[in-house]
Amino acid sequence: MIEIFRKMFEANPEKSTIVLNGKCSDCGHETIIEVTPTSGGFGLQGGSLFKCSPDKYIAKCLACYQSNPKIDEIKRPNSIKRKSGQE
Repeated sequence: MIEIFRKMFEANPEKSTIVLNGKCSDCGHETIIEVTPTSGGFGLQGGSLFKCSPDKYIAKCLACYQSNPKIDEIKRPNSIKRKSGQE
């Protein structure tokens, strides 16, 4: 996942934050995750991402992640996409 974030920021060097928009795999609410580069890698705000196959990711909102930081094996991955109008 780090490599994907790195490529996203290399493709958009003017961006300090990349916004990902998806649905929480637990509660189904819209989840907006902001990714920012840090000295140790990347920071995520607003939720978390889990890699479930080579090209599929599952998002969790912050509330669901705090109550259960693991993913259910039976959950189907939700589509994660970048939100337009990023900073």
